[in-house]
Amino acid sequence: MFPLHDLHAHFIPPVVLTWLREHAAEVDARWERAGPAGAEFLTVGGRWTFELKPAFTDPGRFLEDQQSAGVSHILVSPVPQLFLYEAPAALTAELATLYNNALAAWARQNPARLSALATVPLNDPEAAAAELRRAVGLGLRGAIVGPGCGERLLTDDAFRPFWEEADRLEAIVFLHPLLSRDPRLRRPRMPNLIGVPWETTVAAADILLGGLLDRYPRVRVLLAHGGGFLPYQIGRLDSGYERWPAVAAALAAPPQEYLRRFWFDSVLWNPKALRFLVALVGEDRVVPGSDYPFDLSAWPPVAVGERGAEALLAPSRS
Repeated sequence: MFPLHDLHAHFIPPVVLTWLREHAAEVDARWERAGPAGAEFLTVGGRWTFELKPAFTDPGRFLEDQQSAGVSHILVSPVPQLFLYEAPAALTAELATLYNNALAAWARQNPARLSALATVPLNDPEAAAAELRRAVGLGLRGAIVGPGCGERLLTDDAFRPFWEEADRLEAIVFLHPLLSRDPRLRRPRMPNLIGVPWETTVAAADILLGGLLDRYPRVRVLLAHGGGFLPYQIGRLDSGYERWPAVAAALAAPPQEYLRRFWFDSVLWNPKALRFLVALVGEDRVVPGSDYPFDLSAWPPVAVGERGAEALLAPSRS
């Protein structure tokens, strides 16, 4: 049996839940029961709500599900709802330290089955750089980040300390969106169904067109949900590069060539879409992922891109 990786899954260590209950008022965390079965839901920051399934918080259940699904190794990430970018920076940093310590310890206890990514306080870029450095020293492989912080996208000069440190460490930076807050997305679940891949598209296109991949060539940028809508519209970016000097000025090559400098997970749910992505960027740039245990997970992950997974998880040369 060939190994099957999953490079997009989430977990909340029990110690993090304890911290949330202790700081519930400060980060606006609320728990409630809903539905016929009385499922537990957690809301953070007054807007980020998700079902707190047992697999999110029970390490034994998580590993049992991994074994049952035949997944040999998982790169575990913190949940985006707990980035806490809108909280006071000291609280964000405090939770990041606790979260990262717990994931690092869990991965050390199960090295054959687990690796992990950190969360960092992007609302304080200097602190984010320091926490990334500390987390990698603990054995974490990089960090999961949102598409920006406040109104600033990730290419904003304020985030330079974080990118410089990520580049030095050859860290994985997993770009994972939160629900879109575009007020036009009013129909049920549209902030998730359309807004999530849109947020990835905006952030990834900004990274590409802003020349960040040239400034920090050693960072391993992984895009969630197959890169959003970016791969499908890369021809439009190429056309703009050919016609508009303002687009070409920041780039050393057409956008199509930069596309292969990202990694993309396989969370697309559609075999034709996944085949298109693999044909466009190459199987070595696509990695298996599931988004487990969220509702819209592709669990177990599709057995595609194992070469990409091995390359992405390879130790840095630093």
